[in-house]
Amino acid sequence: MELLIELLRRNSGFLLPFMLMLLVAGSILIYLPKGDEVIYVNQLHSRVADFFFRYVTHLGDGMFAVAVAVALLWVRFRHSIQILLAWSISGLVVQLLKRTIFANMPRPAAYFADFMPLHYVEGVTIHTTNSFPSGHSTTAFAVFLSLSIILQGRSIWLSAGCFVAAFITAFSRVYLVQHFGTDVYVGACIGTLTAIYVGYQMEQPQRWFKHPFWLRKL
Repeated sequence: MELLIELLRRNSGFLLPFMLMLLVAGSILIYLPKGDEVIYVNQLHSRVADFFFRYVTHLGDGMFAVAVAVALLWVRFRHSIQILLAWSISGLVVQLLKRTIFANMPRPAAYFADFMPLHYVEGVTIHTTNSFPSGHSTTAFAVFLSLSIILQGRSIWLSAGCFVAAFITAFSRVYLVQHFGTDVYVGACIGTLTAIYVGYQMEQPQRWFKHPFWLRKL
């Protein structure tokens, strides 16, 4: 328990704004009818925002997670494993939910198809099914919180920067009309909880991650 508390304390720069986000976003999503948040955000579109979110959303791609894991091989093998575990476990949870309990749940483009014209960003492939939860949001929060944990609380501002990157990536999914706010909200929770779980397990002194081999680098 002490290890868990220490892990949470070291990453307060990420976790405190995350909890504030949950409180504020949760209050808004409970109050608003489904989809109103998508309509509101969609009305804020601009050429600059279109360009920015078209590319920043890729920070939630699986390929980005793999790229981070590969880069960390030159730091420590265990850091690379930590990113891969957080990404793969959270991704598995998301896919199970998408394919079973919430199979074929419509995305905003399909939900509003017959009665609400929306602005779509040129060059972005718009999906119509498997909306809940958001896989990109899950990956972003799993990867960036894992990076914060790997940094070992060296700076509260670095930790906060990791949260900002995860938040912007998740927000991009609503801006690009790929997900509802609830999809992003739950995805962020799954990614965060998975990163905490993996990070806690990596800190256990008796785990094989403590073997000298995993402390090596390329």
